[in-house]
This record gives sequence, C-alpha cells and structure tokens, in this order.
Amino acid sequence: LQGGTAELKSKWCSTDSDKDGKTEDTALAVVGSKGADGAKTTDEIAINTPAWWVFGGYTEPDKKSLTFDEKATPFTTASGIEGSYAWAQSSNTPQKGKCDSDGKAITFGFKNSKGDYVSWNWFGAKGVKDEVPKATVMQILSTVRWHGEPTAN
Repeated sequence: LQGGTAELKSKWCSTDSDKDGKTEDTALAVVGSKGADGAKTTDEIAINTPAWWVFGGYTEPDKKSLTFDEKATPFTTASGIEGSYAWAQSSNTPQKGKCDSDGKAITFGFKNSKGDYVSWNWFGAKGVKDEVPKATVMQILSTVRWHGEPTAN
C-alpha cells in the first residue's frame, strides 16, 4: 500500500518463522490508499482488489479458501465521496505458523480530488480474538475524505 498506511496493533503477533534471528511482526489490521491506474470504473477497482490483499497476506499459496464479492456496492462517504466497495475473505485457510490466520479485506474505489481513480484498502485478521468487526470497518470507511486541493504531478 502507498499513501500513508496505518497499522492497528502493529506487533499483534511476532515470530521468527524463518529462524534467521530476526523477529517478523504481524499487524492485526492495515489501512491505506493507492492509485488505480488503468481502472475504468469504481466497481472494477472494488471487485478486483480485495482478494489480492487476502491472498497475499493470509492464504498464499492456497486459493480455495478465498471468497469475494462478485458485485460492488455503491457507497458515499460522510464527506460526499461517491464510489464502490467490495469485500473478500478467507475461511479454513491451511495454517502453517504461529501468526497465521484467516483474513478479510475491503476496497473502496473512488476518484480523488484530481479526478484520478484510486482505492482505499483495509485488511485484517479474521476469526481471531481481537478481530475488527465489519461494522467498525464500515464506520472508518465513512470517514474517508479528500485531503486539500488537487496538486499537479
């Protein structure tokens, strides 16, 4: 992710899985935004993106445990940004290490203040004691807003 990521409980789980003497930290959840060059619609962004976050963060190499919305849902944030979102999640993913869990992700596709397609992405552990409920994620999504005036690249 780019565009100022934030992590919830950045050291939620720590382990030295490859036994190299360095501890790897796993965050409970991560949120951020990124560009969506080449996208044609906000629905396309919402449908095509969240499964990649779940696959890369929780299920790789397994694809069978992954499910995702096949249709995007229109959404308008509290500040009036219109776009679309979709969810992806995993269930019963084979667990190999101490910090492994199922995951879930949501992507909100929209246009930024310059009119470029971008995505807001949230992903986190699923089925764990401290799991962030979908309702809380939706409350956070409703606060997405543009930052300042458009700037030239």
